[in-house]
Amino acid sequence: MKERVDILIRHDGVQISSSFKQEVEFIAQPVTELGSRLVRYCAPKGPAGLDVLFYIAEDLLFFKKFTLPLKTADLKEAISYQLEMLAPFEGKLLHSFAALRDKQGYNVCLYAVPEEAVLPLLDEATAQGFQLAGLFPESQRFVTRLGKKKEWALLLPGRFPKLLLFSDKKIKDRLLCHNDPSIEELTALNAGETVYKPAAQAGSGFQDAGLLLAEKALHKELNLLPPTYRRPDYLRYALIVLCVLNLVALIAAGALKEYNVLTALKKFDTEIATLRPGVKEVEKLRIEEKQLVDAIGRIEAIGANFDIIRFLEKATRALPENSYLDQMRMDDKTGDIQLQGYTADIAALTAKLDALGNAKLKSTSRRKNQTYFHVEIGGQ
Repeated sequence: MKERVDILIRHDGVQISSSFKQEVEFIAQPVTELGSRLVRYCAPKGPAGLDVLFYIAEDLLFFKKFTLPLKTADLKEAISYQLEMLAPFEGKLLHSFAALRDKQGYNVCLYAVPEEAVLPLLDEATAQGFQLAGLFPESQRFVTRLGKKKEWALLLPGRFPKLLLFSDKKIKDRLLCHNDPSIEELTALNAGETVYKPAAQAGSGFQDAGLLLAEKALHKELNLLPPTYRRPDYLRYALIVLCVLNLVALIAAGALKEYNVLTALKKFDTEIATLRPGVKEVEKLRIEEKQLVDAIGRIEAIGANFDIIRFLEKATRALPENSYLDQMRMDDKTGDIQLQGYTADIAALTAKLDALGNAKLKSTSRRKNQTYFHVEIGGQ
């Protein structure tokens, strides 16, 4: 962690303190040669190795607490529009705000200060090569790890003492006091779990605010430093670059995966097109095989004791030449064969029935000027 220099701008002058020196230097009004005095105070350390933070005494700041509706689209823009109406100063202003959301709306705490009261001091420091880390209200010096996750308060003495109420590291309100209140009065106001005060006396009930300054600083809100004075946030830029690189890598990985999938699909399509003729041929052979199997099944279903080929050959020889069959049926239970057909000579047909075996003429009739016969042959 870099060592830091804290510069507190007060109505009677400027106070310089640091994390590497116990001595505190004060420059009374009118403040001149702040840059050279700062170089001497920090020697032998160089400006590049230091965090320089400016703080403005609460007496020099305008503070306003108000509420904005929950439907406010852009808090920063809405406050900028109202700033000139809210602040009692004329000319250009530096301002910053903190907002806490609740069910009723956004509770906004606004700080503002005229540029002319601060910019000359900032210019003197930057002219000596110092990089500024921030410009904050005085109360932000005390926002450290000791107050984390607590409801606490800070009483800053002055012509009009100021009670600042905090929740964790966020400011909730600032109250002006007409006299120096006691701890009992602040407890009745529900000031918080702990109330801190600079140089608090033992037995007063206040905690010494020096305990806060000795702890590790937290991320500070309410930075009034103009953008032109802010040093580049290299960590933020590095994170942005890393996010962009990760996004590009993710897109590239997705594109590569998509390319591999499309290549594989194209290869599968080519192989399918190559195999399709063979598949069709196999399917055709399967159909033919099924037809042959069905035919064999029908033949086998006729029975093992009946030779239809020999029977037809025998019937062909037995029937007269002027006779032909119209139908032939076999009873699967009795094995009898029913022959039906036409003949021009029923006498010749009757004479040859014995050649067919156990045959008998069941009936005859006239159809189409011919004799239609029905012959039954006993089980073969």
